[in-house]
Amino acid sequence: MFAKILGTTLAGTVFATAAFGGGAVFADSTPAASTTPAATAPADHTNRVAVDALRDVLNRMVRDGILTDRQRDVVVDAVRKADWDGYSLRRLREILDTVVDKGVITGREADAIVDAVRHSDTVVFRLANVLDTLTDKGVLSRDQTAAIVAALHRADWDGFSIDRLGRILAELARHGVIGAAQREAIMDGMRR
Repeated sequence: MFAKILGTTLAGTVFATAAFGGGAVFADSTPAASTTPAATAPADHTNRVAVDALRDVLNRMVRDGILTDRQRDVVVDAVRKADWDGYSLRRLREILDTVVDKGVITGREADAIVDAVRHSDTVVFRLANVLDTLTDKGVLSRDQTAAIVAALHRADWDGFSIDRLGRILAELARHGVIGAAQREAIMDGMRR
């Protein structure tokens, strides 16, 4: 009889603990600080590389008298707040449109910024141009482009090494995310 009562009481306690949040009810229940690094670290690094490269392009435009210091700073701030990763010129233009709407830059200046980025010798911007072009031509689907960008974030690609980019794309091809011909089309675009 005692075992039956003890078993029922124990089962009820386990159920109540699980149902109402569990854990040590009378102990200090403040959560321990996480010791794992933030999951956004690669994205932060990628975004920082893109913003730094964009700032270089904008600095040249300021030097050439196309933009003012204030315009450059507002554009950099908008891009940073939007978490632009540098992999889409289309997305850059969307961000710039918000700056145009605020009256800080004109539509022509936004076009000039996108054009300067498109023709930049920075590898990450060359990739953005290649991905946008291949997506527009139907060589890559939007889902494949998104998968490529996600893989680059996961791999924390530095935006500089074309060889490493090729290895990341080869891994995507091996898993059937993109085809070998699509990988080659991207790499051909990067080598031009």
